[in-house]
Amino acid sequence: MSTAATTATNDGAKNLAVFDEIKTAILHVQKILIISHKSPDADTIGANLALREALENLGKTVESACINPVPQNCLFLKKSDTFLSDFEPSSYDLIITVDCGGYKLTGFTDKKPVLLDRHATNLINIDHHPSNDHFGRVNLVMSETPSTCFILFLMFTYYGWDISPEMATAMLHGIYYDTGSFMHSNTTAATLRVAARLKALGADLEKCTKEQFHTSPINKLRLYGRALSRASINSKNAVISILTKEDFYELGASQEDASGLINYLNHVPQTKFSLLLTEDPSGLIKGSLRTQDEQIDLSEIAQLFGGGGHKKAAGFSIKGSLSPKTTWQIN
Repeated sequence: MSTAATTATNDGAKNLAVFDEIKTAILHVQKILIISHKSPDADTIGANLALREALENLGKTVESACINPVPQNCLFLKKSDTFLSDFEPSSYDLIITVDCGGYKLTGFTDKKPVLLDRHATNLINIDHHPSNDHFGRVNLVMSETPSTCFILFLMFTYYGWDISPEMATAMLHGIYYDTGSFMHSNTTAATLRVAARLKALGADLEKCTKEQFHTSPINKLRLYGRALSRASINSKNAVISILTKEDFYELGASQEDASGLINYLNHVPQTKFSLLLTEDPSGLIKGSLRTQDEQIDLSEIAQLFGGGGHKKAAGFSIKGSLSPKTTWQIN
């Protein structure tokens, strides 16, 4: 992969220059694909759909892709039912990834290595994760921002592009999710100002709130109960729990139903961090990490397993399976 690329990260002047470069790239092409990361969440889906509408308003032909299905809490968003699960990279003039903290998180690069060839593929990488490996020809990585949807709001405002109520809802949905309903430490005054502006532009905050945090089917609640009943604190003062593929089968739950569970494990005071290991039928174990400790950088831990994320919230996926281990002692 060529190393010739434009990158902006944590530098205001450079970010504006890359904003300009991205706009120029968009205006000079017609057919565009926007890719969300695998195991998608509200930020990557919201960013995809908001950007898609903005580009369609310019007369571009735009499609959305994600290797996994759109989560239930995003299905109310406009065009959320039109995502492709496969595509031919050469069919597009420009490809944009949103919220992909590393090239592996697109889910497509193993089978489509041409995506990483900067000579063959015109790829723009827009993201907010500090662990981002700058895999695009153009890289806009603003790790000081709370979400990729937040970055898009800044871009659209800088360009002077109109933001419809549907776009505003999609972006607020992503910001609301990645800030944990404005409870995480990445909720700054700027975050709330942008959220207020999106609300004023017609964003449906009530719908975002309901879909993300006030809609829990009984099988999801039972899944939470099983994981919480297994929670323990290990010798490293970390809260750990697991969910096996059998748990999902027995309870009639989906992998998506485990979303948000890690935040409950992170509520235990005076612990260093929390870890949820989730097994899926394909032979992968997903690790979700959260912490309230300012001295711990979870993105460094996740990178040891090929993952990434933020200082206080990170994750990874590895091949394997979970099996119980029981120890006994005489008292």
